[in-house]
Amino acid sequence: MPKQSTQGQSTAKNILKIVLLVLAVIIVIAGIFVAVYFGTNGFGGAYPTFAVQVNGKPVLKSGNIELPDGSEIGITSLNDYTIKVETARPEEDFALNIDGKATLYSDLAGTDVTNGFTFTDNDGIIAINYGDLDEVLSSALDAAVEILSANAQDKFNLIITSGNSSVILTFELSKGIYLYPEHIVI
Repeated sequence: MPKQSTQGQSTAKNILKIVLLVLAVIIVIAGIFVAVYFGTNGFGGAYPTFAVQVNGKPVLKSGNIELPDGSEIGITSLNDYTIKVETARPEEDFALNIDGKATLYSDLAGTDVTNGFTFTDNDGIIAINYGDLDEVLSSALDAAVEILSANAQDKFNLIITSGNSSVILTFELSKGIYLYPEHIVI
């Protein structure tokens, strides 16, 4: 009976070990690459420092949103955060009087009107409340405001900032009713 070479078997085992080691290193590097890719929004930015939910739904990026009076905003942040509301340029401009002076709403674009809104923090959930457009602007500008157009289409930017990151949510004042699916009992 011919004798098998033990040297051939040990060489094959060594080659197999090297191949498995190289595959393991490639898998680890690929895992790090994928984690960094998703952690930096596709290499386009820093690691996300906060997350925003409006009425229980996650907000993934800046944009238009429905934000009825009484809406709940959840913010999870690694850093401190700030909330600010500014007027935004409307799709159709309209006139208003501020302390008797005629003004266009678009002239107010970028004006800080945070004081026209009420924010109530309840265990990390922030409720936003507001009145009609003239009430919001009167409170924010500390002036008498009269809306001169019957179909005024206001726009506001809710700006949430944490560290160097911001989410800008554009909304219109709405007294609509919002039903929370988890609170509906059938």
